[in-house]
Amino acid sequence: MVDFQTTTTKVGRKQDTRWRASQHASDVARPGQLNPALFTAGTHYNLNGATDNVIPSGVAVGQVTATKLYGPYDATANDGRQVLAGYINDNDGVELGLTPASAKPTFAVLKHALIKASVLPIAAQRAAVLTANSSGSFIYVED
Repeated sequence: MVDFQTTTTKVGRKQDTRWRASQHASDVARPGQLNPALFTAGTHYNLNGATDNVIPSGVAVGQVTATKLYGPYDATANDGRQVLAGYINDNDGVELGLTPASAKPTFAVLKHALIKASVLPIAAQRAAVLTANSSGSFIYVED
């Protein structure tokens, strides 16, 4: 006998996207792939006690020169991530799954936008991006 049942699940979690000061250019983001080994739990994901392994929308990223994968923007890096390539533009964030180290997540890279830096999800990036060397085109606005 066949059992037909409907199961409903929710995929993704709505993220705070106030960091985008407007919708300008948000629909023309480019595809990219993250290197999850470069992201740290508690710093770049699993913020504020969360345990969902989701990198939030609005994290500033740089592209590693050797692999072309993206990691968190870091002005002190010397692997390519010292250049701000863009921002994670996925409204639900980027899920790393149950084993973040082995994930191969893809995401939308926002390369051109109006940004409200004061509400970016990573506090350490809020001031750093204002003076970052960037391969994108960003205008930073106040609240």
